[in-house]
Amino acid sequence: MKWIDPMRHFDTDSLETLVTIVDRGGFTAAGEALGKTQAAVSVIVSKLEARLGKRLLERSRRGVKPTVAGEALIGYARRILAMEDEALAAIMGDEAEGRVRLAVPDDFLDLMVAPLMGAFAKRFPRVQLEMRCDLSFRIEPMLERGEVDLAIITRDPARPVGEVLRHEPRVWCAARDHRPELITPLPLAMFPEGCRCRPTALAALDAIGRPWRIAYTSSHLPGVYSAVNAGLAVTVLGISSVPPAWRRLGAAEGFPDLPDLDIALVAPRGASTATKHLASFIRERVVEGQIAA
Repeated sequence: MKWIDPMRHFDTDSLETLVTIVDRGGFTAAGEALGKTQAAVSVIVSKLEARLGKRLLERSRRGVKPTVAGEALIGYARRILAMEDEALAAIMGDEAEGRVRLAVPDDFLDLMVAPLMGAFAKRFPRVQLEMRCDLSFRIEPMLERGEVDLAIITRDPARPVGEVLRHEPRVWCAARDHRPELITPLPLAMFPEGCRCRPTALAALDAIGRPWRIAYTSSHLPGVYSAVNAGLAVTVLGISSVPPAWRRLGAAEGFPDLPDLDIALVAPRGASTATKHLASFIRERVVEGQIAA
């Protein structure tokens, strides 16, 4: 009889627990989502860490953060859990159908959603897609309340949830035929307070001592586009959302570098088969590079 090394096999319950802790931001919230006590969740992770001989999570007052080893394992865990769901659906003959409510900020709509919706509809013609666009800080509560089934968000650095799909560079930009960057204080077109990109952009200007004012605010990308195209302001966007005709502004124009955005997919466990198929579809397209960079 062939001897099987038990170290070669993962317990999917442990992997699901690890992923849920990271997605929910802590042990207590993960326990609530999984129907386990906080102590049981902690024991599962401790046993997994002891078995691997690696620390997987760093715990601090600010929450829970994966270690390098933890981040690597979580990536594989998501794939294993997704394959488990797909295998069960295939064996049970569970046809993907019904409605999936996807929430996404509208500055990601053309970048991440539009390119794959047609292909998804052909692959799963019995799934009805319903889109909701809003700011990330409003989308997360929608998901928690069950108002949407799946979300693409900009991660909150203070409370990261979901799995990172891509790291999106951010740039300062202005219309081709206008020079609002020469005005003092610098006029800005921004998303409203609560936007996760806004604080770091304003803090970066403060750090170099450049005066600014909010000249225009819009909850949706077309409003920001209109203000910039009219020459009213400079804005800051993920690089994929910048129109080709606009100018990118950098150090030569007195603008500081900005940290990348983490764009994440939040797909709760216990979701419908159709929702799981859409989540897998989005992941695959990112990995295969079919979503534009």
